[in-house]
Amino acid sequence: MGSPIEIFRLFSYGPCGHDLLVRVVRPGAPNFAQGAVDAADSAADAAVERLRTRWEESRLRTECPHHRHTPVLVGELQELPVGEELFDAGGRRLGVWVARTAYGAPWVALGTASSEAEFWREVRDDPELLGLGPLEPAELRHVDFLTDQDPWPAETG
Repeated sequence: MGSPIEIFRLFSYGPCGHDLLVRVVRPGAPNFAQGAVDAADSAADAAVERLRTRWEESRLRTECPHHRHTPVLVGELQELPVGEELFDAGGRRLGVWVARTAYGAPWVALGTASSEAEFWREVRDDPELLGLGPLEPAELRHVDFLTDQDPWPAETG
């Protein structure tokens, strides 16, 4: 039986530069049953879309009503990030370091840290993140962070 997986997806919204990071849990599914794996993937995708749509309607439209926004997937992480803040509840703004990986888009390494140097120290201490082949430099992005475990409506201010 495949275990549940925490998935982090980072979206950027142009033209104003708002960023949204969501954390959802993909349900466990037996790896030998493709239908169950597909259903688990669909459940995670639906959770991401619910969070993204609600955030767009409640937060983005009120903060930036004069722009038409187009979400772009910046990256995805299916390993544990560095830093403790991404394991806590969402509904808040965070500074998150994001680094491309050798696997290419959409895969990223990400986490919270007080500096880029600290971020890279923590990444280098994590065999799973190192296995992604993270590439320097990392970029600091200020994101609204939501999870599928948060009560709704989540305030991100």
